[in-house]
Amino acid sequence: MSNLVHRQRTLVGLGLVLTTSVVVGPVHAAGADPAATAPSHRVISVVHKISEVTGSSEVRREETGDRVEVALSAGILFGKDSARLSASAERRIAEAARSIREAGSSAVAVAGHTDDLGSAGHGLSLSQQRADAVTRVLQRHLPNKVRLSARGYGEARPVSDNGHEAGRKQNRRVTLTFHRGR
Repeated sequence: MSNLVHRQRTLVGLGLVLTTSVVVGPVHAAGADPAATAPSHRVISVVHKISEVTGSSEVRREETGDRVEVALSAGILFGKDSARLSASAERRIAEAARSIREAGSSAVAVAGHTDDLGSAGHGLSLSQQRADAVTRVLQRHLPNKVRLSARGYGEARPVSDNGHEAGRKQNRRVTLTFHRGR
């Protein structure tokens, strides 16, 4: 039987679902006999996942240690096969920028991703254009001291199966990765 304790909590409000999963494991004092002492516990990982109440995953946030990744669905940022930002994209990106400022991060990696429809070259180009578009908006909402890098990965890093539309939709995204306090 595992000594790990998994706790999960879900909060619903303002049209979003926030699911927090915490994995806690025992920690014994150095040199102490684990069988003779009651263990204290430390957080091994924390994952926050934000999704629309409808069950879609338009915005996803995961935290592990001090690393934070926010994934924005391309469907809420761009039109089909386009790198032109939608009317609501600025607000979504500004919300992400607020999280970055609150975290005290000094660097953000912006990564564009596509599904595997079309040529690999087209997907790579489109993903770079989308990462660049999001980076331009972030520049307006973040202090100049925050370093931004943009990179398109095309179809190279899928998070779901490209064999069906639901999976392809999850793969079309822009991720923002940053660290708290650095």
